[in-house]
Amino acid sequence: MKNHKNTPNLRQVQDTKFTIQLLKIYNALKVKPMTMKELDIYTGIMRENVCRHIDILLQQGRIAVIRKRRCTVTGYLYVNEYTGDPDLFPQSRQLKLF
Repeated sequence: MKNHKNTPNLRQVQDTKFTIQLLKIYNALKVKPMTMKELDIYTGIMRENVCRHIDILLQQGRIAVIRKRRCTVTGYLYVNEYTGDPDLFPQSRQLKLF
């Protein structure tokens, strides 16, 4: 029995949606630093997906954690604030060898 719900065209649509969400999150973080829940509200992308995209962008080095602060949406005290603006990236404390 074949699985007709997993066609190449459907996978391509899902990949396109994934890429669009990733770019939307990255562009939002370039505008202003935000927490995951703030990104959820700003972009309309579910927080669970935001979390996945943040992890990918952190691994690529395209975004950085600036600091921990209180979330304006949930009120939780210690949440990471992310940015995509390279000017706001924290300076490395590692000494340069060369």
